[in-house]
Amino acid sequence: MAVIVYKCANCGGGLEFKAESQDFSCDYCGSVFLEEEINAAASSETQTREIDAEFVQQAKMYSCNSCGAEIVTDETTTATFCYYCHNPAIIAGRLADTNRPAKLIPFQIDKEKATEKFISWCKSKPLLSKTFTTHSELEKLTGIYVPFWLFDCDIRGSMRGEGKNVRSYTRGDYKYTETKYYRVAREGNALFRGLPADGSKKMDDQLMHILEPYDYNQLIDFSMSYLSGYYAEKYDLDHKEVFGGVSNRIRDYSKSLLRDTIGGYSSVHIKSTKIDIKRAKATYALLPVWVFTYNYKGKTYIFAMNGQTGKIAGRLPISPKRMATWFGMISGGAFALFSIWSIGSLYL
Repeated sequence: MAVIVYKCANCGGGLEFKAESQDFSCDYCGSVFLEEEINAAASSETQTREIDAEFVQQAKMYSCNSCGAEIVTDETTTATFCYYCHNPAIIAGRLADTNRPAKLIPFQIDKEKATEKFISWCKSKPLLSKTFTTHSELEKLTGIYVPFWLFDCDIRGSMRGEGKNVRSYTRGDYKYTETKYYRVAREGNALFRGLPADGSKKMDDQLMHILEPYDYNQLIDFSMSYLSGYYAEKYDLDHKEVFGGVSNRIRDYSKSLLRDTIGGYSSVHIKSTKIDIKRAKATYALLPVWVFTYNYKGKTYIFAMNGQTGKIAGRLPISPKRMATWFGMISGGAFALFSIWSIGSLYL
C-alpha cells in the first residue's frame, strides 16, 4: 500500500497530523498548516504551471562565464557586462526552468537621478578615490531587480517566568527588606506580513538589509514589461533555504514583544518561552536596486541604492594618497593651534 507524505512548504520537512489540534505540523521548523491549506496548495499547481510556461517563452537568460551570475531579462534588453565582475555576459537562450516571480515593485528612480544621488553621496566622502566617479565608471551603474522572498506568518506565543519586587523600609531602629515573588504568564498571537529575505547568494545580505524598508503597498503583479531596460537576477536560494533565518528573526522578535508586556517588577526571570509558527506563506518578489561595482587594487566594492526610496549603502575604497593628505592637513592644523597656544603662554 502506498504511503502519502505531505511536505512542509517552508522547509521541505515531513508534515504530521496532530489529533489534539486537528492540524498538520512540521517538527523541523515548527510551521502549522490546516487541511484546506494543503489541499489548496495542491490544486493551485496546475494554474501556476500555465503561467510559468508563458514566462519561460518571454524571458531571456544571460550568464557570466567568469563568476557564474545568472541574469533574467526580456529579449529587448542588451547585456554588455556582468554587474558583479564586469566581464561580458553571454545570452544563453530561454530559461531551462520556471522561476517566475509573483510580485514586483517597479523602479521609482531612473538612472539619471540615481547617478546624481550617487555623486552627491560620494562628495561627502573625502577619502574616496577620484576615479570612483569618472564617467566611464558611472556607466556601470546598473538597475537590477533583486530576488526576495516575502514571508507572511501567523504566530502563537507564550512566556512563563517569575517577577520579583523588593521593598526596603525603616521602622524604629530596624531596617526591613520585603521581597515578594509573582508568577508571570503571557500569551499572545501576532501577524507578520512581508518579512523580507534576500534570495541571492551573491548579493551582500547586510547591504540589502540596510536598504530596507520598501513600501510594500506598491507591490504589483509581475509582468515582463517591467524588466525592459533592467536586469533581474534569478534567485539561487529558494524559500526553504532562507526560512530558517526568517523563522529565527520571527521568534526573536516575538519573544521581545512578549517580554515588553511584562512590567511593574524590580526584576523578572524568564523561565520558558514557546513560539509556534502556525502558518507561513512565501511570495517570490523582485525589488528594485541600483548597483554599482568597482574594482580597486584587486578588491571589488559594491554600492547600492534602493530603487524605490533612494536610500544608499555601500563599502567604498579609500585612496591612500588622499588619506595621507587629509590626515596631514588635520595634524598640521592641530600643530598650528598648539604652537599658537604655546607662544601665547609665554606672554602670560
